[in-house]
Amino acid sequence: MTPKTMAETEKHSGTSEQAPIDLVRLDADTRWALQITFALPERAAVDMHTLRLTGSLNLLVREGLAEDNPDARRHYRAAYALLAVKAEDLNDVRAWEHCQRLARLARVFAALYRQRRQ
Repeated sequence: MTPKTMAETEKHSGTSEQAPIDLVRLDADTRWALQITFALPERAAVDMHTLRLTGSLNLLVREGLAEDNPDARRHYRAAYALLAVKAEDLNDVRAWEHCQRLARLARVFAALYRQRRQ
């Protein structure tokens, strides 16, 4: 979500609090990205799911789910590296692989998020 879009959302909702993380959408995007296919999906679909997975992962990382856990630090390092990638600069195959990496890591953070909410 762009800063402008976030500001518009806050303006309409009347609060500056962060919107809740949509785990249902995250699960659907993860399933889509990790499905077994014999051909690359359309680039527009890859870009759309990459954008949503990037947004979800960014929100999950900001939750600070396990920053103090030494075992989870590698997940944070991987997340920061993936979030720094400019997907639009990747060719179709690399963009698909990036989307899949985002999905795998987002799944880990979503599991931590669900565990913390219980």
